[in-house]
Amino acid sequence: MHWDAAHMIYAAGAVTVIAAMLFRKGVIIPSILTTFLLGWAYKGGFSEGMLAGAAAVYNANIMAAKELFSIVLLIAFMVGMLNALKEIGADRKMITPVQGIIVNGHAAYWILFAVTAVLSTAFWPTPAIPLVAAVLLPAALRAGLPPMGAAIAITLAGQGMALAADALMQVAPALSAKAAGAPELVSAIWLKSIVLTLIVGVVAGVLSYFTIWKTIKKPVLLSHREERVSDTEAHPYAGWFAILTVLLFVLDVVGMIVFNIKGGDAGAIIGGTAALIMIAAVGVKHKGNAFEAVGERLSEGFVFAIKIMGAIIPIAAFFFLGDQQHSIMVLGDGAPGFLFDIVDSMKAYIPQNEWIAAFSVLLIGLICGIDGSGFAGLPITGALAGALSYGNGIDTSMLAAVGQMGSIWSGGGTIVAWSSLIAVAAFVGVSPLELARRNFIPVISGLVVATVCAVLIW
Repeated sequence: MHWDAAHMIYAAGAVTVIAAMLFRKGVIIPSILTTFLLGWAYKGGFSEGMLAGAAAVYNANIMAAKELFSIVLLIAFMVGMLNALKEIGADRKMITPVQGIIVNGHAAYWILFAVTAVLSTAFWPTPAIPLVAAVLLPAALRAGLPPMGAAIAITLAGQGMALAADALMQVAPALSAKAAGAPELVSAIWLKSIVLTLIVGVVAGVLSYFTIWKTIKKPVLLSHREERVSDTEAHPYAGWFAILTVLLFVLDVVGMIVFNIKGGDAGAIIGGTAALIMIAAVGVKHKGNAFEAVGERLSEGFVFAIKIMGAIIPIAAFFFLGDQQHSIMVLGDGAPGFLFDIVDSMKAYIPQNEWIAAFSVLLIGLICGIDGSGFAGLPITGALAGALSYGNGIDTSMLAAVGQMGSIWSGGGTIVAWSSLIAVAAFVGVSPLELARRNFIPVISGLVVATVCAVLIW
């Protein structure tokens, strides 16, 4: 296809924003300015184009805020619940049983990694992350693991390793196979994606561990006097609330298994449970003043969520315009998906060599992922895998699995700050942009190693 001015502006803006992130610069200004120029160029004309550009900035941010509000609400409910539990001392009671397992920061990193991977494989990361944050994260931080280390472990295991394989639901392999024009390859893509995501996860996890191990501190141990003071300050029902909180979340997990509830629906159950626990804990603590106190806890949750999300929304607003569905919402009917048009036009220039094809599909997947949705790029990587392997002996399922790794590890939430990575950053209390930067080299290294293995093995 022919690139018009709007497509060129989008491409230049994407490169500028990514480069600014890598050099640890703020990216809000280039995101907003590029959105303005994109709306102006798409509409055309001077006066009318400028007005359209200004409207595009506002409408794109409204669109992004709507898309991300489910994450904001989940963060608000979880933070409100955790603050309410902390107010009655139940948070300290919840930590006690797992302190014997999470003995230090090194163990905490790998336990968080393993538990997040298992839960995210079963239910997807959306409901898994709040569970980990509520039950394991406080103990991990007290054991000496720095907040950034905890965030890295959770994102690599959940939004990366578990989501990229999609081992139980198999939505991703099905999309890749269908796009490749070979639905019979679902099982082959599924198997290869599991092997490849394990390779990426191990490489990225080990590299990340060595980047943070020097920042791991000694466990925070309370003296007997401090423990007695803590027990005295705790509400009489603190122990019961610690048990109730864990029990309710366990029952949520059981219900998800029994009724086969996953993804966003499962996240809704976790969020609703957190809201109910918050109300109960506030009621026990404040009694007659609970109506006002609940509002305060919920406000604290929203303030915390907005503080994390405020800098992300303008960036997401720009990158979401790469997808046609979002672009139409901002620029009107007939608007293209700028990112996917650009990627589609690059396919014709990829040579049909096994190594070049594999790394090209990986690169295309990574580029598709920058819109913050790992699954949105699978139709393109799948179709590209089918086209590049047609009639030349290259394994279609291998290329499709490699493209799936690139798209989901990128957009699923490990190296793109405006994806579901935001939720992890919010729960742990770190900058989502800094978390994405810290994940970048380990994840890219893992993807390169996995791609090399894919070509050599298959």
